[in-house]
Amino acid sequence: MSKALLGIDLGTSSIKVLLRHGDGRIEKAKATYDEISPSGWLHAMKTALRMLDLTAVAAVSLSSQTGTYVVNGRDVITWSDPAGKEELPRIRGAFSADTFLSEIGMPHPAITSYPLPRLLYIKEHFERVERVCQPKDLIFTYLTGLRKTDVWTWRGLAHPERRCYSKALPDALGLDISWLPPLFDAADVGGYVTEQAAAETGLPAGTPVVLGLNDFFAGLVGMGVPSLAAVFDITGTSEHFGTVENTFTPETGMVSGRFLTGFVHYGGTASSGTSLAFGIRELGAEQGALGDHLAADPPIFLPYLNGERAPIFDPHARGVFFGIGKDCTKAQMSYAVLEGVAFSIYHIARHLGSLPEGDILLGGGAAKDPLLCSIKATLFDRRFVTLEESDTSALGAAILAGCGIGVFADLAAATEACVRRKTVHEPLPAWRNKLLARFAIYEQLYTALKPQFEQLKEI
Repeated sequence: MSKALLGIDLGTSSIKVLLRHGDGRIEKAKATYDEISPSGWLHAMKTALRMLDLTAVAAVSLSSQTGTYVVNGRDVITWSDPAGKEELPRIRGAFSADTFLSEIGMPHPAITSYPLPRLLYIKEHFERVERVCQPKDLIFTYLTGLRKTDVWTWRGLAHPERRCYSKALPDALGLDISWLPPLFDAADVGGYVTEQAAAETGLPAGTPVVLGLNDFFAGLVGMGVPSLAAVFDITGTSEHFGTVENTFTPETGMVSGRFLTGFVHYGGTASSGTSLAFGIRELGAEQGALGDHLAADPPIFLPYLNGERAPIFDPHARGVFFGIGKDCTKAQMSYAVLEGVAFSIYHIARHLGSLPEGDILLGGGAAKDPLLCSIKATLFDRRFVTLEESDTSALGAAILAGCGIGVFADLAAATEACVRRKTVHEPLPAWRNKLLARFAIYEQLYTALKPQFEQLKEI
């Protein structure tokens, strides 16, 4: 392969760009955006792109956070905003499970940031609506001058097989889908870099722009998950744990729906990355042997700093340290944060049911933390395998760019060529029972504190 492929990934705090050269060599750049706004995102993207020599780029593709909406090119409702919390139960109560399966190809999850509750909120709270898009759509329009999106970015409103938005659900809710960009496939070349965008970014004018994916699905591609029966853990501001299977699980309390190949069955947290950042900022980064930490009987931490998604789906839950003794140290509390994040993923796993056998693929920035990986491997009694490239969403976007222009025969060939395993974290059986006993307390704490979380929100 001689062509350089570029992936652009807009995260919750920064833009990451990844350039994969024909010989497999990777160059990367990153820029934090100063404000959560279209101008903030675009400025950060241009800053990051200008750090690389892009003259050899043959194609570019995109990945971004979803659940964040831009109204009329200006007003931003972020993924963590509670907007839509009143509309969500109305929508889920208004339609049958069969209607959702027919219209969007999946059950509607209890997630406020999905398109229907957010669009209904926008309809009821904005005086005039002309267009609505998500961050990846906005970047695509900037680069090409065209309004287009992919079917997977609008999961929960678009039917993945028919490649179209639902008609019956928006009609029943009084929503106008002409607000939204037209739908295409993730690997379609949707347009080409304009002269103006080329001058501002350093990309060659006329470079094909492949539509790409939401950051979660792009991350799965960048981890090599398109092969069936793979168990994955994608870390980030939120963390997604689940499996790609060859069967559909519509009765799940988690999220189940079509993936590029097979069906994805998973749950996502709201606060994993935020909790880790809090721990490092306030308590310091903690490493060392798992057994040494557990022998010190650290407190237990609920990592609900942004509320929580799966499996409790409570935006009003908050972080808690439980079991602090007089000799408790910052190191013990720092360890507790790592353990609490691992517990939040194990909590999801218990609600997913049986998982396929084998290793668990681990991606995202937190995959670089060996103590956290050790906790997870021991808790699950599975090997956790990290990858050479931790920025899996950006790599997934670059892979999609190659698929879009025919560099790779198909997605399986692309991931075979581009994804490499790096480190295997083995479980420590001697400490599993203690971790499980601590998890049992963790699991009970939310139920015990739920009334107090409700009271706290009213104060």
